[in-house]
Amino acid sequence: MTAAVDLIPFEEFKLGKIIGSGSFSSVFKADWKNLVIAVKRIRLGYEDNKIDREIIQLSRVSHENLIQFYGVSKHDDRFFLLMEYVDGGSLHNFLYADSQPSYSLAHAFNWSLQIAQGLAYLHAMKPKAVIHRDIKPHNALLGQRGLSLKICDFGTVIDQTLSMSEAGTSRYLAPEVLNGDRYNEKCDVYSWAFTFWEILSRKMPLDEIDGTNTWNLKMAITGGERPSLNDVMAGCPEDFVSIIAACWNMDPKLRLSMELVAYIMNKFVIEAGPIQPLL
Repeated sequence: MTAAVDLIPFEEFKLGKIIGSGSFSSVFKADWKNLVIAVKRIRLGYEDNKIDREIIQLSRVSHENLIQFYGVSKHDDRFFLLMEYVDGGSLHNFLYADSQPSYSLAHAFNWSLQIAQGLAYLHAMKPKAVIHRDIKPHNALLGQRGLSLKICDFGTVIDQTLSMSEAGTSRYLAPEVLNGDRYNEKCDVYSWAFTFWEILSRKMPLDEIDGTNTWNLKMAITGGERPSLNDVMAGCPEDFVSIIAACWNMDPKLRLSMELVAYIMNKFVIEAGPIQPLL
């Protein structure tokens, strides 16, 4: 373990029910020091460098739209990451719940704004911008009955301004990432635009393309194919449809910065007035 983080004795917390599972970890609800928290248990044999990367980056950040990190524990050769528990589940699960809960345009803008604010904070970090590389509704957690949102899953995060390694989920990856070109924080801007479109349309981006065939997705995205803006124009101000189009532009230099997007969206959300709780 290379990060300077709090090392928490395993005996201090008690694992409860499992609330999530991924390719390299399982997440449990847990009790710790009179707090309800989330504990990510890393699977045996998972590469230590990826664990270190998530711990290092989580320990560096502090923002209301990023999941809070409390520390790390080790037991039976497994690592446990102790993090903030957010009770509303993922934005993806909310959007595609069988019950199809309703939400307003104001909710959609508020969630998209909070993702933009979290990314703007990461991109402004010094000495180099921090890039999340896996922005999507799965990695956004809802709290306070749907009023707050926090970005999670920092296993793909890097703190460099130029990279060539592919990471993240193909459907949301920018063309330059899929092509193996050098990329910077503007790849997150692209992923944010796909996520914003998905929130507005309640559809999987490019759902006509089989997600299990990453080659087909890559060819479509790098060839310039994007979700239809007609699906989000009803009721959505034209200026914000233009923002989506600008943010998923093929040329990263022509995409807006997350700082500018957050500034514009914040003014709209403030003018829209109070938002009603959902969950």
